[in-house]
Amino acid sequence: MYAVSHFYATLASFTKKNHLKGGSFSLFLAFAVLAGVSACAGVTLPPASHISLDYRTIPSEPNVVALAWPTLKQGVYRYTGGTVYVGIEAEPPNDPTVQFYDEKSGRTGTLEHISGPEYRTDDSPTITFLLDSPITAIEEKAFVVETASGRLGASLWCAGGVGSHPTIILIHGADDETRAMGFLIPYFVSHGLNVVTYDQRGTGISAGNWRFTGPDSKADDVIAVLKKVESDPVVDPQRIGVWGFSNGGWVAPIVATRFPLAFMILKSAPSETVAENVLYEIGMALREHDRFTAKQISAALAFERVMFLALETNSNWSGAGRALAAARNQPWFTYMRIPPGMTAPPSPPMLSALQTALIYDPAVTLVHVSTPTLALFGGLDKNVDSADSAAQLRKAFHRSGLKDFTIITFSGTGHTLERSTTGYEDEPLMPEQMVKGYPDVMIRWLHARGLE
Repeated sequence: MYAVSHFYATLASFTKKNHLKGGSFSLFLAFAVLAGVSACAGVTLPPASHISLDYRTIPSEPNVVALAWPTLKQGVYRYTGGTVYVGIEAEPPNDPTVQFYDEKSGRTGTLEHISGPEYRTDDSPTITFLLDSPITAIEEKAFVVETASGRLGASLWCAGGVGSHPTIILIHGADDETRAMGFLIPYFVSHGLNVVTYDQRGTGISAGNWRFTGPDSKADDVIAVLKKVESDPVVDPQRIGVWGFSNGGWVAPIVATRFPLAFMILKSAPSETVAENVLYEIGMALREHDRFTAKQISAALAFERVMFLALETNSNWSGAGRALAAARNQPWFTYMRIPPGMTAPPSPPMLSALQTALIYDPAVTLVHVSTPTLALFGGLDKNVDSADSAAQLRKAFHRSGLKDFTIITFSGTGHTLERSTTGYEDEPLMPEQMVKGYPDVMIRWLHARGLE
């Protein structure tokens, strides 16, 4: 039986997801992690009807201290080819990386340290940067928020100049990400916005375990951080907004209905239920490289629906058990991300964890959103059904009466808005480049509303 720390360590490299280039962390795999940890640790979880978990009742994610933190100054640099935004991104247990965005070429990715202030891109054609003196440096104010569920570590990255400024908080996707969120921090700061980031539960100095948090609990964390910073002299409390990527796109609208936001930016945000999103993602994975026939894919998704229905309703486990036994012999079964040792019905701790993670429908929240919103999608997204998500947002915001809503779907790109011909995250066009129009569309949209 695995210890909790070993269980996480063996899955860490497979469950990475970030807003730039990480492989998408399948939500159903997240459920597998939840179930596996609860089973391995023998933990007692709250009743399944409780959608928001109390972190004190579940094992904490091991806080891993990175061994090699880059020493360069994060900020904006000039070089002969133009302007480059450089930030540090940290997702334990991996060492932090230096992430960049070259404004002129759209190039993005990670930088390798050569020597001294010299860095170069890790793909070809290589670009070399001397990162010794940023034209725009950023000031970090680190702080801690104490909540009923344990502490949260966070930082306020301050824009230059006197007076108060608009402020944006960056909401994580489903990953191990800390408050170090790469080039987006200096990018927003250099355009006149303060940026707030925080350590996901169980990363950095934050208590708890992000794998056990659903959208509601994550929204509570974001609001706690915002209430802490809204009184800071550099923050204009009337111009606070959120940016949510992927899984964070479920969280941001909840925040918008509970906190007076001036704006909301959604990037590759699902507007389907969790179950619908998982089915879409698994379907796309099965179709990649024509691995399976249409008949096999149909059978695999039918099996998933049987399991989801049993989990959601806690009924018909005999039928689910027969489906599970038959599915184990199918060539597509390994793509289903069924937890090892899954039984029908699952053990009570496993059932509670899975139900807590699965039962969320954003439609209930979206119809109450009144915050000006910019939603960005990739037309080739294989992790979120961008066409349906956009349609669902339009429908919900029409019902809510929201007038200031902009949706943009970029062609030739997928989940991370990097250039791609297929939309699969493991197949970006090389060298890596952001799709034309991103991220500058966010600044144009904010500027038009006096928010930068």
